[in-house]
Parts: sequence; C-alpha cells; structure tokens
Amino acid sequence: MKTMKAVISGVFLLFLISTAVAQDMPWRLTGRIIDASDTSGVIGATVMMINVKDSTRSRFVATESDGNFTINNLEKAFYRLQISSVGYKPYRRIFRLTQAETDLGVIQLEPDVKLLDEISVEGEVVPVEQLGDTTQYNADAFKTNPDASARDLVSKMPGIIVDSDGVTANGESIEQVLLDGKRFFGQDPLLSLNTIPADIVDKIQVYDEESEQSQLTGFDDGNTTKTMNVVTKADKRNGQFGRAYAGYGTDNLYEAGATINSFNQDSRTTILGMTNNINQQNFGSEDLAEVSGGRGGFRRGGGNNNFITGVQDGITQTNALGVNFTNDWGEKTTFEGSYFFNQTSNSNNQQLTRESFLPSGSQYYQEDQQSFTDNLNHRLNMRIGYKINDNNNLMLRSAISYQDNQQNESTLGQTEYTDGELLSETHNNFSSLNQAFSVRNDLIFQHKFTKIGRTLSLEVNSQINPTTRENYLEDLTLDSLTEYLTDEQQYTLGSSVVYTEPIGSTAQLALKYQVNHSSRESDRDTYTLQEGDEKKSFSEALSNHLKSGYTTHAPSIRFSNRQFGNFFDVGLTYQYATLNNLEFSPTSTQLTNRFSNILPSVSGRFELSDDANLLIRYTTSTTEPTINQLQGVLDNSNPLFLSVGNPELDQTYTHALNMRFQKVNADKNTSFSNFTRVSTSSDYITTSTSIIGADSVSADGITYQAGAQVSTPLNVDGYWNAQNNTTYGVLISPLKSSFNTSLGLGYQRLPGLLDGVQNIANTYSANIKLGLASNISEKIDYNLYYQINGSRVLNSIQSGSNSQYYTQTLGAKLNLIFGKGFVFRNETYFQKYTGANSQFDTNYTLWNMGIAKKFLKDDRGELELSVFDLLGQNQSFSQTVSAQYLEETQTEVLQRYFMLTFTYQLRHFKKSS
Repeated sequence: MKTMKAVISGVFLLFLISTAVAQDMPWRLTGRIIDASDTSGVIGATVMMINVKDSTRSRFVATESDGNFTINNLEKAFYRLQISSVGYKPYRRIFRLTQAETDLGVIQLEPDVKLLDEISVEGEVVPVEQLGDTTQYNADAFKTNPDASARDLVSKMPGIIVDSDGVTANGESIEQVLLDGKRFFGQDPLLSLNTIPADIVDKIQVYDEESEQSQLTGFDDGNTTKTMNVVTKADKRNGQFGRAYAGYGTDNLYEAGATINSFNQDSRTTILGMTNNINQQNFGSEDLAEVSGGRGGFRRGGGNNNFITGVQDGITQTNALGVNFTNDWGEKTTFEGSYFFNQTSNSNNQQLTRESFLPSGSQYYQEDQQSFTDNLNHRLNMRIGYKINDNNNLMLRSAISYQDNQQNESTLGQTEYTDGELLSETHNNFSSLNQAFSVRNDLIFQHKFTKIGRTLSLEVNSQINPTTRENYLEDLTLDSLTEYLTDEQQYTLGSSVVYTEPIGSTAQLALKYQVNHSSRESDRDTYTLQEGDEKKSFSEALSNHLKSGYTTHAPSIRFSNRQFGNFFDVGLTYQYATLNNLEFSPTSTQLTNRFSNILPSVSGRFELSDDANLLIRYTTSTTEPTINQLQGVLDNSNPLFLSVGNPELDQTYTHALNMRFQKVNADKNTSFSNFTRVSTSSDYITTSTSIIGADSVSADGITYQAGAQVSTPLNVDGYWNAQNNTTYGVLISPLKSSFNTSLGLGYQRLPGLLDGVQNIANTYSANIKLGLASNISEKIDYNLYYQINGSRVLNSIQSGSNSQYYTQTLGAKLNLIFGKGFVFRNETYFQKYTGANSQFDTNYTLWNMGIAKKFLKDDRGELELSVFDLLGQNQSFSQTVSAQYLEETQTEVLQRYFMLTFTYQLRHFKKSS
C-alpha cells in the first residue's frame, strides 16, 4: 500500500511539473534540395506542404543559399509535398507525417531541358495510390448503386475482399474501421461498413494504426492495429441521412430496422436498430463470447461462428439497438463512444460425426443434437481525450459489457469401432444459465519535453471479469441429475512507464518498465442426484476451488531509426513471471512456477520505390494458461467426452515472423501484395487424450463408459504455423470492372498425445479466390466470384487416418436499375463440399431474387418483393481438425420464404459554413 501511495504521489508530482514547463512544440520538416546534374544547392526553390484534408493548414518556404529548408508548425496528417523552381522539373509526393521531427534528407531536382507552355489536362480519378505506409482508394473512381453501403463500395477496390468472415485488405484482416479518423462502433468492421452509405465516402485509407505511445513519439513500439479509415466528402459532414425498412413474409417471417445518422462536422450521432426472425445479425462476435453455454471437454466445430451478418446456423430471432456518438468538446476534449444492445433466440438441429485417431485404429462418434439458446448482451465503449496543453495529454479508454446466456440441449450420441460395432452411447439433456460482466479501463498520461523526441508516458490498466454458471446434466441413460455451480473472478492490474530520448536527428532510444498482475479464482461445486435419492449430495471428486496469480515484470530497451519513408528498430525485453496456483479443495496444495525469458524484437519498413514498400517484423511473446486449463477437476458434463485441467502447466513461448510486400501502380491501376506469417511455440498447450477401456465406476462414484475420452492439457514442443497470402487487384478499363484474386497457402504442425503416444497432425491447406466486380455505372452492379478451399491432414500414428476435404463456391450477384425506377436484384450461390466423411458430401444452390419499384420524391421510397432460397436447397456444414480427431458438422438453416419489404432512404445535407 505504501508503494502504491508513493507511485501515485510521484505521478501527481510529475504531472504538476510537466504542466508547469509545457511549451508549444510544433512538428518540423527539414531537408535539402540539390541539382541532380552537379549536386549544387538549389536556391529559392518553393517547398510546399499541402494538408490533404484541410488546405488552410498548409505551409511553404523557400530554400536557402545551400538548398536547405525548414518548415515549422506542421501536424500529424497527410501532406502533398510540392517542390518547384524555374528550370527544373517539379517534384511531387504524398505521405503521412507521423513524427515530431522528420528529415527528408537530400532531394534531387532534374533540370527541365524543354519548357512547355502551361496546359490543363483533365483525366480520370486515380483509383488507388500508395501514400507511404498507407494505401488510399478514391471512392469517385468506383461506381455503385444509389442505395449501396460502404461494404459494397470497398468490395470493388483492388486488393480488398469482403465475405462472411470479415474484411481483408491485401491479405490482412481489418481489425477496426474509423470514420474520419474516429472510432465507429468499437472494433466491428462489418457493422461499420454496413452502416455507412457509399455516397458519402470520399476516400478509403488502409494502414497500420500505431499505438497511442507511438503516435506521441513517432517511435514504433510494435503494437499496431490493421485499420480502414473512411474519409467522408466535405459536403456530407453536415446533415441527416439513413434508411428505414419493414417487411413481412411467408411462415410469419418478418424484418424491420432503421439506421439514422446526424452529422454536424465533428459532432456525429448514429442510431441503429433491428428486429427480425430471418437470421440477420448485425453485430460482432464479442456480443456472444463472454460466456459459453456449451459444456467442457468437448469442443464443437459448429458451422458458421462469425456472428456478424447473413445466414447463421439454426433459426434465429434478433432484437438489437446501437448508438455511436463522437464529438469535440471545445479545443481540448474529444469523446468517442458507442453502446450496443442485442438479444437473440436461436433453435438449431445439428448432426455431427467425429473420427478419433488412435494408435490401434480409429474410433467413430455420431451425434444428433437439438438446442435452444437465448442470449442478451449490453456493450459500452468510450474514449475520452483531454489536451491539458501542447505538451501534456490525458486519455481514458473504457469498455463495459454484460451478458446473460441460457441454453438447453438434447443430445443422442453413439461411439463405434471401425467395423461399426457399438461401443457406448449417451442420451442426455443439458441446460445452462450463465452471466458475465466485464469492466476495463486504460488511463494514459503523455508528456512531451522541450527537446523534440524526448517524451514520458504513464499508463495504468485495470480489468474485472466476474462470471457465474449454473449447469445441469440429466443423464437419461443412467437416470441421474448433476448440478454444476461455478463462480469465476478475474482481476487484472497493470502499469507501464516509457521514456524516449532522441539520438541525432532521426534516431530514438526508448526505455520501458511494465508490470502486470492477474488474480484468477474459480470455485466449482458439483451436486448429484441418483435414482431413488431424496436429496442431492455434494460430489467432492467433481468439485474444486482454485486461486491462480500471474505476475510479470518486464524492463525493456528499444532503439529506432526513422528516415523519410523508412524505419528500423530493435528491442530487447527481459520478462520475469511468477505463476502461483493455490488449491483449497478438495485438497490444500500450492504450486509456484517462475519463468525468466529474453524477448527480442526486430522490425523495419523500407520504401523500395515511390509505390512499393517492404515491412518485416519479428517478435517474441509468452502466454499463460487459462484458469480452466489449470483447474484439476474432472468435467463430466458430456459423458463421452470428459476433461480435466492441469495445475502444472507452464507458460508458452512463441516466435513470430511477419513479412509484407506491397506495390501499387497508379498508372496501371494495379495493386499487389504478399503477406507471410510464420510462428512456432515451445511449451505449446495441446491436449492429451485417453480412451476408457471398459465400463467402470470409480471409488468416488463417478461412472466411466467404455470408449469415453478423457482430455487433459499439457505442454509440448514442436508447434508450427505458416501462412502465405498473395493478392492482386486490377481495374480492367475495357470491361469497366475490377478484378481481384487471392492465393493462400498454409501449413500447421499440431502435436498431441493419444493414449500416451504422440501424434503429429500435419495440415496442408490452400485457397484461391477470384472476383470480378462491375464499375460500369450506378445502374449496373454485378459481382462474379469463385473460391476453392482445400486441406489435407497427415497423421503420424496411423496413415490410414489421413484425409482431405475441400469446398468450392461459385457465385454471382446482379443489381440492375431499369425503366422508371424498377430494380432487379439476383444472387446465385453454388457450393460443393467434399468431406473426409462421404456422409456429408453434398452440393447445393442458394438462389435469392427480388424485384423492386422506387417511388416518392428523389426515389426515396422502395417496395420490393423478394424470395430467399428459391430452390429450397440451403445447407450448412463445417469441419474441425486437431491432433486427436477430425470432425464434421451439419446444422439446421433457414430455407425458402417470400417477403414484401418497404424501404425509405433519408438524405438531407446542409452546405458547410
């Protein structure tokens, strides 16, 4: 406590001192202009830094007698650099200024041997540009229907692919979408793009957003977020716009919703809501991931788990409401916040088959399951920034969520030998009542000293995650009832201090000390009620109380050298960690593990030309085991797939190498990228699986069935994962279309144990995506695509279990506006699935169609008659591979229905003052 008081007092004192000495610290750009023929300095050349977003913030100077120049009062922004001098060819370049002091070095001007009269040339809008580390797309170069969303717009851009799994740009997943540089509905890319209309978009920028610390100092700390920034048109930043819709269909199916945006320059509010029973879910996976209604010991592969948009497993009814608000409160305070509520009810019928790889042969499991799930979630995110003065900033980030999840399952499962002989079976009902609450706060204080590049920042993080679970297993085979009551608490507190010191004009040194402590408690009490019992009895063998503490201390040093368009940095961290497990019940034991690790890192970005760059990043990290993996108590909530934790688990040490090459040719309208990631882990946490040989009852009264599997986590070496993705995009002028292609290759080496024998599952995978999207006009919009995904799994313990499976998808979308406001919409989707188990080999065609008529002023209203799954063939299936098994799943989906929908578009913009 005394130490904490001293730290707080020191921070407060530092805050007072730094505030008192604060001075104006504008950013500065320097360089030298020379004659390319004789290297002499060019005198009086005009050097202009034009702010791309706001030209009123532009700056210019004339070079001195030796060609040197200095431009002050700049800021972090995109600039267009223009250098001109009589007798020389003009020099132009666009880049993003990211550090307080930037030296462009020496710039050569080529003599203009033939001066021409000034002419004006008006050409097409450049679709894509490479601006330093940012790929920028100009929206005016792409044609979309009047009612299109930003998702439809970016789908036409070279190198960008949007599908049910999310958004990828040049092979990398987009983690967040910003609207004019500000966060929009947290980190939910598809929700953001679906909400933003295409006709208000001016530019799309894709880049790696640096951490708050890196943005303060210009020092890359390696913590980046793949970001897509949507820049709106200047005349669309003041007004109201959105859409409202309502529809009713066959079988009492319905949908209704609205999205309303109110923009007034920096003050922006978005409200959206929806209700339907046709599986439309417009929210992120974090809304369903806080608690799990499923059981332990058996990880289901389950179909489409990306709870974002579109058709989902089972039949789902959804009610959702969201609000996003951003504003600048005066010149010093900024606010970004969002609130989201959703409630879903899902019913699902599922068929599953699993082949377990054993040293002596395979074992097969088949399951039929019916489930009903109700989920309710509240999610609040806030980000408040306060500029104390030009040298001191304070920032608070908060995230609060609450989830209530209820689930009921009825399961009939059978385990068989290879010859089909029945080994064991289960018929049970499982229900769960789960609640989770999470609060996270990050407080950051940043100070810039008088000397450019010298900074100090302090950060404090805290998080609380209480979770309660009430699970009930009714075993109809054994005529018994088991009650599992679990109470989990997790508290995390961390802090860090970072000091940076400039070295010369382009280099920096950073010193950092970080400490984190996580306290995790899990109390699990289990009660059983057998046939003939009058009251439930406490099961000590199935109960456990565990407290785990994990503490890390990590001093580090980093050196970074940045020059115009390039950077290189190297870092070294020493991490000392303590993992302390204290078990209170059923026995009182204590186990403490201590770890000392050296964590090196190296990264660099190199401009190979004006339109090509290479990024290389090598990092190392450690990961501690979860509380569930540490808890050494048997979980028999699935009688044929049991699990037990391992209190003796060690942390995992991982090496990761990332390389990315990008090249954008603005003249040929092409975009090319190659992204490679290779990682390997020592003490990787895998699973050891044992097979029960015969029916038995333990001394504790626990029943084990023959063929049942008991899995336990353990540390092993030898895990590898390698992924490579190459994307190429081009605008084909004769076809007035954009073509995107993506080739992905993967390899995973996954070790595991089966009955004490090590099995290595080597998985080789490949996927190809081809897409052709129209860029003809606002009235014709088509999208053709083909995709094939394939995997081959090779097992070391028995080659007879080697398997391969692949999926082919061929699709076409067409939106056609014709006549006096008529719209024809068609989407045809053919999929062929060839699985490891021929039982699930199938192919089907999903055909959706609609005809609509626009009316009212400016075609604001629309009435559409549509049909979903015209042929009644819709299906859903998936596969999961591990070192112990291969699993395939088929789930219930929504099939053919007709619907009549009315939609109204709101568009009201004011002229900016």
